[in-house]
Amino acid sequence: MLDWLVHQIWAGISAVPALFVDEGTSTFTLVRTMFALLLIVLVVYLVAMRPFRAGIGRTVDAALALITRRRS
Repeated sequence: MLDWLVHQIWAGISAVPALFVDEGTSTFTLVRTMFALLLIVLVVYLVAMRPFRAGIGRTVDAALALITRRRS
């Protein structure tokens, strides 16, 4: 099951750089690695910010309230 999940994630990561670079080049490997690292950083960020989610939500709501109040 884990092997299938990793394979699906890797296929998704490989699909994005294929839009920009030919698959046979060494640049493709570099771009694919860059996208994989971005995905890892995003997951770590989401896990790290989990305890602060309520505070972030309140801040965003307050900012949106200020923006909408000024436009009216």
